Amino acid sequence: MSWWEQGLRLLLAVFIGCVIGIERERKNRPAGMRTHVLVCVGASIIAIMESLMIADTITLNMNNASTGIAISYGRISAQVISGIGFLGAGTIFISQKKIAGLTTAASLWNVACLGLAVGMGYYTISIAGCAIVIITLSLLQRLVRVNSVKHVEIKFIHRVETIAF
Repeated sequence: MSWWEQGLRLLLAVFIGCVIGIERERKNRPAGMRTHVLVCVGASIIAIMESLMIADTITLNMNNASTGIAISYGRISAQVISGIGFLGAGTIFISQKKIAGLTTAASLWNVACLGLAVGMGYYTISIAGCAIVIITLSLLQRLVRVNSVKHVEIKFIHRVETIAF
């Protein structure tokens, strides 16, 4: 893989993280554009590194048949997927029996997956995945209304007369 292709992959990771992060920023969510870009680029770097390691291993085995070096494809990428859960968990909080930040955590996990896809060179699925995430985050909330728990607060104007009844 040439240096310019590595650069292209990183730039696409920045773009995808930026697009999803801007949507989160618009909604004033805990993890915004910078966080999403950093997660996507970091995942992309890991995927590029893993792709380069595989190419180096294949070259070593072709040049010297007696080495028999083997690698486990996807092992480092799997650590990104599980490790991003800790960052996502930091965006989730519970206050007054209401959960907030769950969608942001899910978008961070998706951005990590998209970064891995970009880093591995799967551009079509990366762009399609980015579009699906944006559609899900921006349009689905407008189309599907979920009734949340409503709280009713009653204030007494004439407290003494009301209690007498």
